[in-house]
Amino acid sequence: MKEFYKVLLIAVIIVTITVGFSVRNFANANIPYDTKALSQELSNALKEWYSSIRATDYKNITVKTLLADDIQPVKIGDGKAEAVFCIKTTMIPKATLEEASQFPFLKGMQRYLNENRKKLTPAQIKTVELAIKARSDSFKDIVGKLHEENGIFKVVCNLASDGTIDKNSIKIFYDVSVTGRPTWENANNLFTSTITNSNEEEERGYKEVKDLIERLYSQNTFANQISPDSLYQNLYHGLNAAYYADDYTSEAPQSKTITCWIDNNPVVSNYTDTGYWNNAQYHLTQYSNGYYEQLACNNCADFVSQAMYYGGMQTDSYWNPQNRKTSVGGKWYWVNVGDLTYYMWKERGDWNDSSYSSLAFGDVAVHWGYDWYGNIVRDHIVIVDYPNYYGYYLFAGHTKDVELHYYPQTSQWFYYNVSCWRFGP
Repeated sequence: MKEFYKVLLIAVIIVTITVGFSVRNFANANIPYDTKALSQELSNALKEWYSSIRATDYKNITVKTLLADDIQPVKIGDGKAEAVFCIKTTMIPKATLEEASQFPFLKGMQRYLNENRKKLTPAQIKTVELAIKARSDSFKDIVGKLHEENGIFKVVCNLASDGTIDKNSIKIFYDVSVTGRPTWENANNLFTSTITNSNEEEERGYKEVKDLIERLYSQNTFANQISPDSLYQNLYHGLNAAYYADDYTSEAPQSKTITCWIDNNPVVSNYTDTGYWNNAQYHLTQYSNGYYEQLACNNCADFVSQAMYYGGMQTDSYWNPQNRKTSVGGKWYWVNVGDLTYYMWKERGDWNDSSYSSLAFGDVAVHWGYDWYGNIVRDHIVIVDYPNYYGYYLFAGHTKDVELHYYPQTSQWFYYNVSCWRFGP
């Protein structure tokens, strides 16, 4: 008899669990999810979050979102909801001209000049003053001007029993991909200021101008001995390069594509909108089949070269727009990331190793990966079109067309300061 009741009890428990599970599933299945309303709630959460992380350094913040259905349709199910948005934000920096002139980085540069003035020649002093002025101008350029930022975000949350979002469960992710499909990282970890304390910032400014003088006036800079009485001027204006970059790219959606004819095969390039490119000056061929030439789908180095050229980077027989579609000795200095990097960095010395936190207008970041043999391959390049000096930097580029687009600091990028210091008249 005891065995009978034991079996009966087990059967009752199983039925209770099964019925409860079915009722719960049935109840969830009948929640009238309003996709439009949920998407709007997720959008509002993203806007609120973005405004909060920028409020310390900016004012008049306006955040606009657009559902990126071409990347991922809105997902609702299993008690969760998620949506992907393209975001476009405008704001005005709170910094004043007086505050900009007192940035610790500038103080460090000035301290080097003050401490070494007696050791420097008049030409070297003038060279340092020109370097300080260029950096000061770039700081002051942000003051009072409307600033824009772009990016792709995914918002994920749990759903409450009534079908509304659980605001305490909201998580926001950012697309950090360079090309190809999105790669999501926790935005709260990425959108934190990387700016160092004032003393460290001042030391960076001191070191930058110290390294500049040592490099320019080294006897090994060129074949000829460098006279300390030689005046150097930086012919490269990073601001102009950044202006050019912003004029000729866009924050293209994934659905904006072109097709190129590569190795007798059609190859599709997403996030590519040639409508914004400088097609008049840098023409790209379309074949009879309607496809673009290969360069159109691999245009990142071409674009950065154009911007640097506009910014005043001096041409030579290797790097110039006339060689854009013609190699020189098997090297494509204008349009190939690896060749361009090696030439400007190692051969000419107009690119210098930098850190993320030392970038300025017109500087560049080069993405790298490994090939099948474990060798480092430089596969993408972008140019700084807005260094906001609050710890993160925005970039412009082609191939994945971006404008004022945030790429976080990562070991997958090499960073270079770009300049073109030459003997003055």
